[in-house]
Amino acid sequence: MSIGILILLIAIVPALWKRSGTFVILWFLGSAFLAFEYMEVLYSRAVQDYLLSMPLPLGDIHIGLNKLSAFFGVIFSLGLPLGMLYGHFYLKEHASEALRSHLFWLGIMGLSMHGLLWIRHSLVFLMVWELMSLSSFFCVLFSKQENLKPGLNYLIMMQVGAAFLIAGFGLSYLQSGTFNFSGFEDMNPLPMFLILVGFAFKAGVFPFASWLPQAHPVAPSHVSGIMSSMLVKTGFYGFLVIVSANRFSLREIIAMSLIFCISAFWAVSHMLNERNLKRILAFSTIENVGIAGMGMCLGLLGAHAKLPGMALMGFCGAFLHIFFHSIFKAQLFYNSGNIMHGGGGLDIDNLGGLAKKMPKTAVFTLLGVMTISAIPLTNGFFSEFNIFKAALEASDAVMLTHLLPSLLILASLAFIGALAMIAFFRFYGIAFLGAARSARADMATEAKLGLRMPIFILSLGILITGIFPNIPLRFVKPLLRWFDLDMHYYRELQILGLQITYVYVILIALFLLLYVLRRVCVKEKSSATWACGYPRVNRKMQSSSITFVQPLAYFLKPFMIKKSSVMKQPGAFPEQVDYSEEHPDQVWEMIVTPLSKLLSRMLLLFSGIHNGRTNSYIAWALAFLVLMLIWVAGFR
Repeated sequence: MSIGILILLIAIVPALWKRSGTFVILWFLGSAFLAFEYMEVLYSRAVQDYLLSMPLPLGDIHIGLNKLSAFFGVIFSLGLPLGMLYGHFYLKEHASEALRSHLFWLGIMGLSMHGLLWIRHSLVFLMVWELMSLSSFFCVLFSKQENLKPGLNYLIMMQVGAAFLIAGFGLSYLQSGTFNFSGFEDMNPLPMFLILVGFAFKAGVFPFASWLPQAHPVAPSHVSGIMSSMLVKTGFYGFLVIVSANRFSLREIIAMSLIFCISAFWAVSHMLNERNLKRILAFSTIENVGIAGMGMCLGLLGAHAKLPGMALMGFCGAFLHIFFHSIFKAQLFYNSGNIMHGGGGLDIDNLGGLAKKMPKTAVFTLLGVMTISAIPLTNGFFSEFNIFKAALEASDAVMLTHLLPSLLILASLAFIGALAMIAFFRFYGIAFLGAARSARADMATEAKLGLRMPIFILSLGILITGIFPNIPLRFVKPLLRWFDLDMHYYRELQILGLQITYVYVILIALFLLLYVLRRVCVKEKSSATWACGYPRVNRKMQSSSITFVQPLAYFLKPFMIKKSSVMKQPGAFPEQVDYSEEHPDQVWEMIVTPLSKLLSRMLLLFSGIHNGRTNSYIAWALAFLVLMLIWVAGFR
């Protein structure tokens, strides 16, 4: 810990001197030391445990690692330096006067994410949690005025979540008498669910996820990638800390299953209608957190129903999906940065034809789209396959109360997966295929090598962990054992993973053989494409993002609240017709906005206090002192 954290602290110095290259090198070096330490804890019996004696009210602070925190630590050690590397080249293309402060807060955000994994004391955990929220807020701002409102919305949502954590930690202290995480064992329901709600704000679980589609579109792409692929994982880490230390009733497990299913469906219904690529990816983060949550709930259901195979496969699917999501979501967000830079924007209706202009980015993005849609040959397929298999294991359940929630998750996962595939292939088809839909897209250029390098590394990770699933299975094995799951069924997963690898290798070999035979034996003849009388395809001949999902939107109409406007010239044959459609966030429109307006009106009642008169301020101070004296004296 000391060497890795020390190197990351030293990396703050070149950040203050605007030396982003040195900053990235130090992050790679420090992350390597930390990754070694995390792997040592994960794969051996070595335990990192320290006791820091502090004066009251802190007392003895436990600092250390267990298998769970080491698992997330490895993910952060691999993902954060790649995000910093992409940020180095991204910031070169988007010069800003705030480079010094941006690199500083970027480093603080990464350090606080690592710090959360080491701290086992709720008060200090809250301090680092707040530091992580504050630093990520400044990273989102990036010295742009238009980023201020979404950034403040994000910060306020995080403060509300922190309030739930404070209440839960406080009640836990009253129950256990300790601030250390050992007090989280066998908690009363009220503090436990307050803490889970607090972590749900950071993890992006419905209905506390509205900050994601607001903050991600305005944040720099490397910040969006880090926040979506890793920062939200700190919330899921908090879930698993509570889950590993407590037993849940069947009613509580069913309630959590419903929440995760609703969260994933709510997100995917918005993905189908979004035009901004980063907002699509932000809603996709909510959807994938929901999928990982479904796997966790299936694991809890399996343990409750005394079905060890279901329990192991559910938790295994959840852990794998957390790991894989940190890879493919970062890859897609970094691709979105290249699309924005090369194609001139993120509105997919203003892109089109990018496959010819940006062929390498097109290949990387297609791989990311296949992964997030759980297509075979990619790692996203294997994690969701495990969750499906866990749900099917519920057929052995004796009680109907165990079978029905599993069937709900199974049906939800299948339906949501199909909708997500439609949403992402809609994005890819509109943005990369066909003809350019704007003059800027027609002049698109390929991203530079530096911007493609981290994406290439992540793409390689997607293929390796997808084609050889036993590699990530070995990564989650210590965590499965730490959760005290029946490892007899782990052997079945290994055999299944090996069979999948054999099938993939045979398919790839057959494809290569057919490709070579075609190149050798078939003579290609090029000619003009048959265009059915249209010599050149233009924008008006192509489907827009709205028309692409219109047939599906008809069936999902109750869940897709929209605001539309039509402008057309009078007469039977108008020369111009403009149609626009907007799909607002229902939670933000119906809950957050009215509550914020009500709070503003309440605060305005006290606006008279700020009248600029010194005697008024003295009078209010004296009144407060009198009330405090009465309270201390006991006259209540």
